[in-house]
Amino acid sequence: MNKLFTFCMFAAGLALGQVALAQSAVTSTLAAQRVDMVDGKPVLKPAAQSKPGDIIEYSSTYKNSGASAADKLQATLPVPAGTTLIAGSAEPAQALASTDGVVFAAMPLMRSVRQPDGSQRSEAVPLADYRALRWNVGTLAAGRSAVVSLRVRIDAPATAAPAAQSASKP
Repeated sequence: MNKLFTFCMFAAGLALGQVALAQSAVTSTLAAQRVDMVDGKPVLKPAAQSKPGDIIEYSSTYKNSGASAADKLQATLPVPAGTTLIAGSAEPAQALASTDGVVFAAMPLMRSVRQPDGSQRSEAVPLADYRALRWNVGTLAAGRSAVVSLRVRIDAPATAAPAAQSASKP
């Protein structure tokens, strides 16, 4: 699972770096922590070792160390493949979501599904299909910070289909 964690950190770093480059005075710091429940309360711990079923919280702190405000700041966090977004975990809550990391819309994402009779029905996109969340931070004043976060559950690895039994030998 270390490869998954490393990939998740790399993908998140790429998305965050693009925003930081657009606003040269804005820097971002990404943290990935495992969420453990202790006495009914979430406790954040290092996420270096993770396994299927674990919940990981990604948070990014954006800091404007410049002398003037940074305008039109958008923060994007990927939802890595092999994970499922936890419903209601986006902070702040007014995040937009995407299934491709390009087109974003309000949550819950909806899609049109053709029915057997040819009619169309609207249904919610499964959270497992979400690939990124984006927040419109807007203006970040000089010397100020903003934090965005989301939680994902690491999915169980897909199991390979059993190999077909070979014909019996004569």
